[in-house]
Amino acid sequence: MKKVLVLSSVLLMVFPTYSLASVIHFDEFGTSPVLNVNGMDVFGVAFGFTPGRVYPDDEAYYNGQIGTAGLAVLVSDPLLTGPSDGTLRLAFHDPTPLLQFDLILQTLDTIDTAYSVTLSSGEVLSGSTTPQPGGFYSEGTFRYSGAPITRADITFFQGPDSIGGNVSAFGLDNLTYEAPEPGTPLLLAGGLLAVGVLSRRRARG
Repeated sequence: MKKVLVLSSVLLMVFPTYSLASVIHFDEFGTSPVLNVNGMDVFGVAFGFTPGRVYPDDEAYYNGQIGTAGLAVLVSDPLLTGPSDGTLRLAFHDPTPLLQFDLILQTLDTIDTAYSVTLSSGEVLSGSTTPQPGGFYSEGTFRYSGAPITRADITFFQGPDSIGGNVSAFGLDNLTYEAPEPGTPLLLAGGLLAVGVLSRRRARG
């Protein structure tokens, strides 16, 4: 019995719970029909979108298109799109120590506080966007790496920019997070089962 416990501990050290980086490109279901992202649950992420007061009837779409070809660098159609006065919630089935995404706003201006991300830990982070050379949009990348989180609420810049344009919509692409590797628990369970069988055989022998 002691041998089983020792070998089980060894297996736990040899086969830890690894995680793999998962990326959602928002093209997984094609582009037609457009899909309301609110209430969708995809690859371990539950999406929620709450419209704001400026555009209370507008929705956010999982596979929206805004014409990024030749006009954007970081993102590409289809992507998650919606009115920038709303709040996008990402709820992860499993805690993730990594959260990254690319963001695009309908503006030719540099937006210093283009978005804010409130993590389940209570920490609030923000990021900026800058126009791409020869482009039509302002883009930026957000990255968080630290203590595992289960949720992130994202709000966006809404209103007039410094050059007279009105920022009314956002696009989000390349959502990256960590998810448990499906094979690891099975591998660990199989290893423990094998140890138990061998130990019983030796005890009988």
